Amino acid sequence: MAAERKAISGKLKLVISYNDENDNLCEKSVQMRNLVTGVEPANVITAVNAIGTLYEDPITGIHKIVENEITA
Repeated sequence: MAAERKAISGKLKLVISYNDENDNLCEKSVQMRNLVTGVEPANVITAVNAIGTLYEDPITGIHKIVENEITA
């Protein structure tokens, strides 16, 4: 029997860049979890662009994290 992988949960990590009080470039991240796992990348970009309008600072990175269950 071959091993199989099944996506069971998804997370999205957004990296936000900003300048601190000394004008140094810094980053912070926001995570969303329990997301649909099979979303097309273009749809992720569309959603992140909409979410980005809620932040004063720009979103500079997008990381999709998928947790898989592996069975044999």
